[in-house]
Amino acid sequence: MSLAMKSIRRGRRAGISVAVAAALLGTAAITGSGTASAATSVDAAAAASESSEAAQGGDNLVIQWNKMAYDASVKTAAKTNGLKRPPLGSRVYATVHSCIYDAWAAYDYKAVGTQLGDDLRQPYYKRTLANRKAAINYAAYDALNYLFPDFKADFDAKLTALGYDPANTVRDTKTPAGVAHTACDAVIKVRKVDGSNQDNNYADTTGYTPFNPPQDLAAFDKSTIVDPNRWTPLTNNGVTPTFATPQWGDVTPFAINNAADFLPPAPPTYGSDASQADIKHLMDVNANLTDREKVIAEYWLERSETPTGHQNQWAQFISNRDGHTLGEDVKMFFTLNLAMGDAGIVAWKTKEHFDYSRPITMIRYDQSGKTVQGYGGPGKGTQTIDGAAWKPYVTTPAFASYVSGHAVWGAAAAESLKLWTGSDNFGDSFTFKAGTSTFEPGQTPAADVTLKWNTLSEAAAEDGMSRIYGGVHWTFDNLEGQNVGRNVAKATYDKALQYINGTA
Repeated sequence: MSLAMKSIRRGRRAGISVAVAAALLGTAAITGSGTASAATSVDAAAAASESSEAAQGGDNLVIQWNKMAYDASVKTAAKTNGLKRPPLGSRVYATVHSCIYDAWAAYDYKAVGTQLGDDLRQPYYKRTLANRKAAINYAAYDALNYLFPDFKADFDAKLTALGYDPANTVRDTKTPAGVAHTACDAVIKVRKVDGSNQDNNYADTTGYTPFNPPQDLAAFDKSTIVDPNRWTPLTNNGVTPTFATPQWGDVTPFAINNAADFLPPAPPTYGSDASQADIKHLMDVNANLTDREKVIAEYWLERSETPTGHQNQWAQFISNRDGHTLGEDVKMFFTLNLAMGDAGIVAWKTKEHFDYSRPITMIRYDQSGKTVQGYGGPGKGTQTIDGAAWKPYVTTPAFASYVSGHAVWGAAAAESLKLWTGSDNFGDSFTFKAGTSTFEPGQTPAADVTLKWNTLSEAAAEDGMSRIYGGVHWTFDNLEGQNVGRNVAKATYDKALQYINGTA
């Protein structure tokens, strides 16, 4: 961040007037030419206007379109059970905020776009707040229509309500709409061939075949498990979901070069001391679940959205807490979602590479024929059961265990936001009302439970732990997933700064 912009932010937070803030920025002008001074004056006016708007509070355009992406994701999940394919959400947010950033960059004095570099750079006299807003709106609109064509009417209504024309499809880059359309066209061109297979409803392109045959949840048969280390499909009421989006590890990254560079070490082999210790730990947790642990498992489950929806809400909270300007949020959400977009790719590369067994399969295999203590099902508490009937508190998703996507995305988001804001401070909270559990309605929790996260690190750690309380991940899924998320976030943050500083 430039010295002048730091002065603007300090002034805004100290209550200094917009006029004074603009003057502060103006004094940083290069006075060697009239053009340089004029350019700085235009940038100063735009920055002052952004600061004035931020001081008034409310959601800026970046947050408004981020919420539109969230709402569309929720609607899609309701229609197609999209929750079974978590990486879709990380690609959605990364695409939307890449389009927003690339369009905005054309009106910045140094930032470059991810696809077209500085080809769309606008002359200084066009770098007004009004033009930046128009570009952001059209870019977000284009991205969402590409990602969610079924909800075009919603996006039309939003754009119209903001005072813009959905029928404006010009590519004349002398206009903000033309800049936005051109910038987002370039992003979408890459995403159309990124390997996600969006045009075919994200169907598998790898021909993945599970090593083990399916297991019926109601009648586990240990003798049919070929390799207890490997993932096993689960049949429930005659339905056997396939491995969700196994091709995702080969999707073109947004910022990193190669997902394979971030693979974690191999998980412990079944029968090893580490494996046996984790089996015991998972069973102990499962047999002694508290209301708070059940709440944590359910809160972070994100039943109606995708995991990255939660993390984008972290950024919304931080923006409103700190009074971000429009430009600040363009960059923060861009940086955040580059991290999570690529973190999802690395997570699925790891899942497909190691193809590791879920707790429900390995624990049943290990404990079959033994009498154990375990969660008995909704409203039944802990019971004495045959190990072959062991069950987790939440539903086991249809893809390999190692590593935990929740751990990866939570850690990536926390690290990215820490790097961007320069602080681990958070401060958000959520109160889970008594009896509102979906798994144990009317019973859990017995009293209200408030989850509060003083730091981003606390939120990420709880996100990862939720999957252990839920019984669907191992402790090493969580720990190594957190490492993966942080490593990806650091790499993508460096790349984002190169774009923002014009050095990419």
